[in-house]
Amino acid sequence: MLDKSPTLLLRIPGDLAASAGSKLLEAGDLCFGEYHQTVRQKPRNVFVTEHTLIFVAKGEKVFRFPDREIVIESGKALFLKRGCYMLCESIEANNAYESVSVFFNESALRGFWMSIDAGVKRSQEGDPVDMVVLELSPALESFRENIINCFSYEGSFLEELMKVKLQELLLLLLDTPCAGELVRFFGDLYTHSLPDPVFTVEQNLFAPLSIADYAQLANRSLSKFKRDFREATGQSPGKWINMQRLEHARLLAKSTKLNVSEICAQSGFNNLSHFIRSYKAAFGITPAGQR
Repeated sequence: MLDKSPTLLLRIPGDLAASAGSKLLEAGDLCFGEYHQTVRQKPRNVFVTEHTLIFVAKGEKVFRFPDREIVIESGKALFLKRGCYMLCESIEANNAYESVSVFFNESALRGFWMSIDAGVKRSQEGDPVDMVVLELSPALESFRENIINCFSYEGSFLEELMKVKLQELLLLLLDTPCAGELVRFFGDLYTHSLPDPVFTVEQNLFAPLSIADYAQLANRSLSKFKRDFREATGQSPGKWINMQRLEHARLLAKSTKLNVSEICAQSGFNNLSHFIRSYKAAFGITPAGQR
């Protein structure tokens, strides 16, 4: 589990508009983001709802994933697949942090993938990836500055400008040493079958995600995800997930000294009173009384 205390889940890019220090530039279905931090930020659980490239312009930040920890500092960028769940935390000695993010919609990425030469696709082999760390080339550094300039653009062609910028960025990325990883990233998105819905949930069972979030992770519409999940398990995803989390909570209550709030958070629940009611309804006793 990434965080042992209840923490608000920030969905990006959707929640950035209301997040302190953030600015969004939106036109049509395109979205760029800019973030400035001047004081140390509390750890935040983040769920990425669009494929995202984060350019770090100043400072550094820790990104903690369920299976790894990555520190990204100025001069680097992080490419994340839609559906990544992580804990973002400031570096102790460095409060100032600035980043610029580009969010990729499905149609733009799919169109770009289809335009890549077939020989390039075949030449890149290896395991699929869900994140890529990039060292910024001078061209990418310059591109980051150009994106920042877009936020002050007052002309009539913002959407067209953003489309051109997105295409430029994708081409620049294929000129980096990480091109092979990025091609595998795209190939995994558009040339493989849909992820198994039950496996997708199991891999992220204790993240405080909604059914709609799991559907995004599994590359399905909400209705198709629910239908496929029921076919695989005989139960609705909501009922199945709730019971799996409660069983995990009961194990923690019986075998650890964690308090009820910690058990709630580590079992994927984000509402303590709802958790206690659900626990008692399932097992006839409260978590505190289970000890």
